[in-house]
Amino acid sequence: MKKNSQGFTLIELLVVMVIVGILFSFAALSLNSRPSPAKLTAYKIQQLLKLASDDAILRCQIMGWHLGEQSHTFLRYKQQKWQILKNDNLLRHSATKKLLEYHLTIDNLPANFKKELEPQVIFMPDGSFSHFSLSIQLKDSEEIYTIYSDANKILLSVSDTDEY
Repeated sequence: MKKNSQGFTLIELLVVMVIVGILFSFAALSLNSRPSPAKLTAYKIQQLLKLASDDAILRCQIMGWHLGEQSHTFLRYKQQKWQILKNDNLLRHSATKKLLEYHLTIDNLPANFKKELEPQVIFMPDGSFSHFSLSIQLKDSEEIYTIYSDANKILLSVSDTDEY
């Protein structure tokens, strides 16, 4: 006599439940490990500044970057004046995040956040650029992300103010 079995065995159901549990734990871990807005912003600005430096070299034109109180803007020196990049999809005018604090120094002096758009950081066609340091910090946070120039490289570091 042949037995007609239908459905799943208990072992098969347990294996599926374990696999689903493992997948849910990975999903929960990935949701909780999001980087801070300060880290994301610092990384984005670092990459944009590297791109501006490369653009100055490739186009043989002087590029500039201006950090204002509410936005940051890339400029190109053309026809004896600074012109805002308007049609560039990457190096365009971007608003700064209000929940972050920005501190820019040029040659170890605090930068002036003027209303007029004159660049604080300048990228030359020979690959050199201004000596600068930009600290980005989430308000009421101890972690500071610093973008700085060193030997014609734009680097990113993280520090904790508790260490000092």
